[in-house]
Amino acid sequence: MFFHFRQNNSGGSFHNNPDAGISVNVIVEADDADHANRRAEKLGLYFGGAGDCRCCGDRWSEQWDDRDGDLVPSVYGDPIQDYDFEPDKWIYDGPEAYVHFADGLVQGYGLPRKSLA
Repeated sequence: MFFHFRQNNSGGSFHNNPDAGISVNVIVEADDADHANRRAEKLGLYFGGAGDCRCCGDRWSEQWDDRDGDLVPSVYGDPIQDYDFEPDKWIYDGPEAYVHFADGLVQGYGLPRKSLA
């Protein structure tokens, strides 16, 4: 199953790390929600908001235990290959989404906005 983690724009910015496969959307293939949370933490996502903006909220939220996940990589329930990505005004150095497959493959989706330079 695939579990979608959407990054909150905490403090007015997104954390992006193309080398780790982290962007606004991170999708993790896992056996269940708990397994997805553990895999996401190993990738660099964190839960509990340590250091996040108090007024904006936590950057990442855990998957709920009763969440079944999606059969294919999806963003808000839409299969990722059908999702209409618009170049994100906050992302300059990588795609808007990464899928982390169980076999270790990482696939990026959505084009980044052109550099400010």
